[in-house]
Amino acid sequence: MKNPYALGEKEREELILKYLPLVKSIAFTIKRHLPDSVDVRDLIGYGIIGLINAIDKLNRDKNFESYLKIRIRGAIYDYLRSLDFGSRNVREKEKRIKKALEELSKKLGREPTDEEIAQHLGEDAEQLRRDIYRISFSYILNLDEVFNGEEGRGYEEVLGSRGEGVEERVIRKDLEEKLKEAVNSLSERERLVIQLIFYEELPLKDVAEILGCSISRVSQIKGEAIRKLRDKLKL
Repeated sequence: MKNPYALGEKEREELILKYLPLVKSIAFTIKRHLPDSVDVRDLIGYGIIGLINAIDKLNRDKNFESYLKIRIRGAIYDYLRSLDFGSRNVREKEKRIKKALEELSKKLGREPTDEEIAQHLGEDAEQLRRDIYRISFSYILNLDEVFNGEEGRGYEEVLGSRGEGVEERVIRKDLEEKLKEAVNSLSERERLVIQLIFYEELPLKDVAEILGCSISRVSQIKGEAIRKLRDKLKL
């Protein structure tokens, strides 16, 4: 069936050009949470694909800009999933870092620095930071999948939806309540980390400076918080 909201070629091109800055803004925001090995130009490229797909499926009954943001992020996340951020190797490295944190904390009587953890693991600090950023971002993808239903919609799309359907409003309201309850069940430090990373969109390095701890510790707190949220939000 032909889309009743289908655009003419000129209007379509104008919309794509109009929202290119939005794609770049989202790509650079996501890039702050990723290791240097991920090229922001790739994120922008996949974001543009998401933008074009969203425009081609334009539905004027939706909050269009919110819909675009969701589709752009979704396309970028799909690309990052293809890089296997949640692979077994990432999880094994996460366990090794956690064990090193525990062992060094007992030995030193304080939280160790990233450099001390790297030395304990027998690697350089830069490699450790790359691994931590991979681990950290894998949890963003992980949380996005908690709400995935038969339609394949992530939590951001469901909660960001402003559709007028009664069923959709009821679902969104229920999920908002579940999310609020789940966040309130976290410790004060876990809530702060979640707020700084997901709402303030700060990179791990900045969060570590605010909390006065290592990037490794921030990643660990974030991982524990998201595991708790996943348990609370399972449908």
